[in-house]
Amino acid sequence: MNKSVAALLVNEHKAEDPEIYEAYWAPCGDEIWLVEVSTSIEDVGEVLPFRFAADLLDVPCPYVVILLSPGDWRRVYAGELELPSGLVREKLERVL
Repeated sequence: MNKSVAALLVNEHKAEDPEIYEAYWAPCGDEIWLVEVSTSIEDVGEVLPFRFAADLLDVPCPYVVILLSPGDWRRVYAGELELPSGLVREKLERVL
């Protein structure tokens, strides 16, 4: 899937939550996966993906958003928290 669609989604999410300061994209089959890091989120110690249906006007495919606190993102980065199966941190591409 297209990185520009991922960037569009991140920009829309940042308009809703200006505390998002880092975002990553990963194409996963027919879906777009986003990992967004926001200081408005508290540490919860787990990675919870949220699924959304395609919006034919802007987003031509389903997408998944993982919203993490800075502390939980550091835990993912350190290997203490795992991303969902098939999502590899080293292969994420930064879009914000």
